[in-house]
Amino acid sequence: MDELQTFKVKAPGRIFLFGEHSDYLSLEVISAALNLSIYFSVKERKDDHITLNYRDLNQKDSFKITDEVTYQEKRDYFRSSFNVLKKKNILLTKGADIEIYGDIPIAGGLSGSSAFSVASIIALTKLAKYDISKHDIAQYAFEAEVLEFKESGGKMDHLASTFGKIIHVDFAKQLKLTKLPAELDGIVIGDSLEKKQDTVGDIKLIRSTVESGYNRLSKFIDDFSHRKTDYSTIEKFIHNLDEPERSWTLATIKNRDLTRTALKLLSKSKPDPEIIGELLNDEHVILRDGLHRSTNKIEKMISAAKSAGAIGGKINGSGKGGTMLAYAPGNEKQVAKAIKEVGGKPYIITISDGASLII
Repeated sequence: MDELQTFKVKAPGRIFLFGEHSDYLSLEVISAALNLSIYFSVKERKDDHITLNYRDLNQKDSFKITDEVTYQEKRDYFRSSFNVLKKKNILLTKGADIEIYGDIPIAGGLSGSSAFSVASIIALTKLAKYDISKHDIAQYAFEAEVLEFKESGGKMDHLASTFGKIIHVDFAKQLKLTKLPAELDGIVIGDSLEKKQDTVGDIKLIRSTVESGYNRLSKFIDDFSHRKTDYSTIEKFIHNLDEPERSWTLATIKNRDLTRTALKLLSKSKPDPEIIGELLNDEHVILRDGLHRSTNKIEKMISAAKSAGAIGGKINGSGKGGTMLAYAPGNEKQVAKAIKEVGGKPYIITISDGASLII
């Protein structure tokens, strides 16, 4: 008789340093994995029952691996991970007791849901004794979180959690992932404690609006390409678009060019902190003024962080609440204190390895 498996899974959250809102628009993103993670503690059972104990939420779930597994809520990501794998004929022969906990702020723009989906895929494939590649972990987690619920997000969150460290991903027709050598310390995350209302709806609206902008521009610019046409050419014709199509499309192109500038800098192991700070500030201006993603509280937190010694700052994730990032090498504690004083919850973080199985 096979010995029952016992193991843990760890999957980190992430920040987008540059290229926020660009993965689902077929552009480029630079992300960093954080030492804030989701953890699964897994004990295989002799029978066919899966039990889930969400320790931080004080919630439980259970189902039989032989059942038709239905969704109990709109974003039921463990069950969707199970179903995605089942469709691929990756099957469990025994159940498991799984305790789930973590320290990623909920709905904070740090991709806790994507880390959860990544951890689910790793745990379930381990239980199924299926050897899976990192790219497939990210792909199946993306399918479980986004495609299974017909949502509009991109795959960057899942790649960031799976691969870890700082990575650049170009979402061209053929996805290209590059691990970057840059070493960044001094990052402080501030949770505004403002809960975002409709992340999925926001992403869907931005995506449809910007893609409509691309289509309109192609009527005025010969051989228009959102990946290749230069900003100065687009700027000449952008007046033909109505709002918010005009400002959102222009912001997306600015973001494209800023991310490419940042890529050159982060391709060095010791990038100039002052320039990194300036670029993060530029990224925030695009998100705040171009895509209207910030809030008064986030602005107050960024301002307080800069007054305390941060040299750069931006909002994280889809925006309209959630968290911000302050870049403050050497001044982390002072910046964390300043964020707390204006009502935020600070986390001094380090850049982490990707998702892992702990036997």
